[in-house]
Amino acid sequence: METHYITPNLYITRDESKIIDLLVDVKEMPKEFHSSHVFSFYHNRDFHLILFFPDEKDRGFHMYVVEDFSLHVKDLIILRAIFSRLISQDSNIHILQKAHNQIDNMVHMSKTFRAMLNPDLPDDSED
Repeated sequence: METHYITPNLYITRDESKIIDLLVDVKEMPKEFHSSHVFSFYHNRDFHLILFFPDEKDRGFHMYVVEDFSLHVKDLIILRAIFSRLISQDSNIHILQKAHNQIDNMVHMSKTFRAMLNPDLPDDSED
């Protein structure tokens, strides 16, 4: 399955073997697959947002990744905007809203993560 870059630091993939391997590595693998799931975490300096849809029309995992997210807050904001748009266009509003809220939390905490992950950079360092 191909990876699609939205920006140089933001991509989406539906490569289920890659997604499942990562979920197992970070101990987030779902135990059941009859309902939708949202997982968000950072791993190796990258922010991962994984959605699982059980619906026949769009079954499976979708993973959005912002590489080195503490330095690329603009990409988190782009991802948040993508989910705002998806919410207005899709019937999975509950799961998309949950994902949007998790991205929003990361945006609001971005200065803290930048300071924690890049202590040698000035406060205003981004992109």
